[in-house]
Amino acid sequence: MGELSTRPDQVLQHVFKQYDASCKGELNAIQMQALHGDVRVGGISLPQVVESIKYVCVGDHCQPTELLNLLQEMDRRYYLVQDLRWEFSLIDRQQKDTITVDEARWMVQTVHGKFFSRKKWETFIKSRAIPGSGVSFAEIEVLLCNIPSRDESRDEQLELEREREDRLRRQKLLEEEKDRLRKQRDDEKRRQEEERRRQEKEKQKNLFEDEELRRREEEERRRQEEEEEQRRLRELERRQREEEERRKREEEDLYKDVEKLAKRAEEEEKQAEEELKKHKKEDEERERLKKRHRELRDRKMRYNLKVAIKSRDKYQLEYNITEFKKEKVEDVDMDLIKAEKLLKELTSRDGLKRAMTKREIEDLEKAIQTVKKHGFEVQLAKELAEANQLLVRLRRLERIRHEILELKQSTVAEIRSYQTPPLLVHTIMTATFLLLGHKEKETKDWKAVQALVGKTGKESLKRRCVECKPEAIPIAAAKRAKTLLNKFELDEVRDVSAGAATFYVFSTTMIEEALDLDEQKKTAAEGSK
Repeated sequence: MGELSTRPDQVLQHVFKQYDASCKGELNAIQMQALHGDVRVGGISLPQVVESIKYVCVGDHCQPTELLNLLQEMDRRYYLVQDLRWEFSLIDRQQKDTITVDEARWMVQTVHGKFFSRKKWETFIKSRAIPGSGVSFAEIEVLLCNIPSRDESRDEQLELEREREDRLRRQKLLEEEKDRLRKQRDDEKRRQEEERRRQEKEKQKNLFEDEELRRREEEERRRQEEEEEQRRLRELERRQREEEERRKREEEDLYKDVEKLAKRAEEEEKQAEEELKKHKKEDEERERLKKRHRELRDRKMRYNLKVAIKSRDKYQLEYNITEFKKEKVEDVDMDLIKAEKLLKELTSRDGLKRAMTKREIEDLEKAIQTVKKHGFEVQLAKELAEANQLLVRLRRLERIRHEILELKQSTVAEIRSYQTPPLLVHTIMTATFLLLGHKEKETKDWKAVQALVGKTGKESLKRRCVECKPEAIPIAAAKRAKTLLNKFELDEVRDVSAGAATFYVFSTTMIEEALDLDEQKKTAAEGSK
């Protein structure tokens, strides 16, 4: 009995014939997509198939001898797309299925490394249907997988160099043309300037003649006006003499007994003064004391307000400002304005500190906005810098919690499904449960970790991570978790497990916050001493 043997090339020929239904001896892109889809679940997109054919095959169809190499290229793209899609989802934090153009460029540049082609990227940007809109994974899928070779990069560099030389040559020609035009403009400008001067000289001559004529006319007019004015003044003088004589006659008739009336008024005034003096002495003393008391009280309030400003005590300022306004003290030294501004500053500072203590993003944003609104960025620069740093960390925590919350259950199940997990995964989950309050010995056995990961409801891993507060983490646990995680880098973790990478980011962020809070407590305690 003979042996049954099948060579790989025979298998490939058999597969090729199965999909070459029309017996043309070649497979097009759609046929290759169907073939690969039957081999790999889901397969790859048609544009990826077309790019694979361009890369491997001589023409735009696959020949039997090219099938193996084409399938290998399609497999490369298949597995690469899976990894890249996961990377894309990490960048797409808002789960919109799109990322910004800058984020897309960063992703392509990271994947292509030193062979990144700016020209291909610019071509891609220009070819988009809606410039500036969010970039979907499907748009950059082919571009990500088409990693340029060293030769392509060198050819592009040479082409860029040629373009640069052409640009420099065109720029030089342009500069020469500009010089020629500038010289031509200067000549034309000089000619126009000479013509303008000639016209100006002619104009000045005409103006001089016109001015001389106008001057003579103006002198004649002014002479006539002066004569007219003199006549008018003489008439007014005459009327004034007549009016003066009439007034004198009327006054003689009206005030002929005025001396007697004045003497009588003087006597009545003296009598009134004597009566007033009898009752005035007591009232003057009382008014003087009242005035003195008022002056002393106002001075006291002014000094109290100055003391409050100097002490920078919020409650003392509030009291003295209220009393100052209540008694309507005159703000001679502008202390009231200073005190009110200082009170606003202290109130803004206290609000900022309260918001930092509460560690709530919304309250902290409002407190920072209040400081900026009142223009205290300079006075509270140190506190504002600390608040902004805290806000950045709180937003980062919120983003991590959101990523945990959005973590698919299948990803968590993937961690739990390990029978013998990689050391990296086991260590990360140990650090995570240390931060959640478990002892390290509880996580030595992987089955115990599996049980903790598999809990649901209030005890579910996702819910516990979302509700975890940095201030509640024991400092010893944070330090031990940091020691465990220092062995690994995020890129290394991502290569092994996407789920473990999420918990790695969560743990490192929580550790950083817990240690920072502990350092702040120590600093505050030393300051109080």
